[in-house]
Amino acid sequence: MIFLLLSLLTIGLIINFVQKYILRIKEPNIEELWVELEQEPWFKELIQQPRIKDFVKASMITGLLRDPHYVRKIIDQEGHRDGFIQYVIENTNK
Repeated sequence: MIFLLLSLLTIGLIINFVQKYILRIKEPNIEELWVELEQEPWFKELIQQPRIKDFVKASMITGLLRDPHYVRKIIDQEGHRDGFIQYVIENTNK
């Protein structure tokens, strides 16, 4: 059991090393993604309400918008965008 856990951990570290140092795959810069998100027309319309704006700003610190991969998905994919909008509206109406 311990051998299996150590093997999985080792494989994960090797994959991470290959991505960072051999393939030079970098994490997207979250600040750049936030700027891109704030320029989206649907996002501008969404944050016009003060409660929603406060919730979104809090999400940038500790919530869903802290993950660069998720931010990229809601910018690029309409399905993720609709799910995010629904999530924000549900949580601000409570």
